[in-house]
Amino acid sequence: MRTRQFVLIAFASLVLLASHASAQTASTQPPDDRWEGQVVPYLWGLSIKGPVGIGNRTADVDASFSNILDHLHFAAMGLGEAQHRRLIIVADTLYSDVRDQRATPGPLFSSVDPQQRLFLMTPEGGYRIVDTDDTSLDVLGGIRYWHLSSELQFQPGLLPGINLQESRSWVDGIVAVRAKRTLARVWWASGYGDVGKGGSTSTYQLIGNVGRDLGERYAVVLAYRYLKVNYDTGGFLFNPALKGPLFAFAFKL
Repeated sequence: MRTRQFVLIAFASLVLLASHASAQTASTQPPDDRWEGQVVPYLWGLSIKGPVGIGNRTADVDASFSNILDHLHFAAMGLGEAQHRRLIIVADTLYSDVRDQRATPGPLFSSVDPQQRLFLMTPEGGYRIVDTDDTSLDVLGGIRYWHLSSELQFQPGLLPGINLQESRSWVDGIVAVRAKRTLARVWWASGYGDVGKGGSTSTYQLIGNVGRDLGERYAVVLAYRYLKVNYDTGGFLFNPALKGPLFAFAFKL
């Protein structure tokens, strides 16, 4: 319950971040001195593929979006952004509680039921180095905070069944590049990539977006997101790829 409360507070902070930008925009400041912002709730059609482990036991998770959706207990995802001239602040938050994913335990057990509760928060700050009528290019830096509660329920096979549980938190420093290009009138495309390390051995992320503006205040976005992490410390292994299509609706403030 505490984790869910923290997620809701973090998600609300995204709204407050963009609301502050909106208040600055609506003031009597000159156009060049105003804040602009947006709030972007989204749905990530997440699939997970790769090894997870606790102690000396590992499982190879291969869960599609449909499998995860069938066993999803709770999820919250959203992004907030504020911009002042060429300065940029971005915060992305994600929480998912997935149980009974599809996984293989190896030859010693008949089956395994993994449960993963994952919280990610990625605050970043940056600078727009290219800003023309149809093209922008941003450089960003920040952190990616991970909190993962993992449970592996191994069912009896050659060995007796065993239930393992562990939680870990860690922080990775990241650097990122983001570009956007207007395609035709209300259509645009953008790309984002980051790379980093810290608590994990390595992590990187790639996102490709295609969007359509709906007037001056709204936009719909279709994207594909790929996030990879390699964390293997103290008998806790989390080394999957998180990937899948993404749908978002942007509220420009």
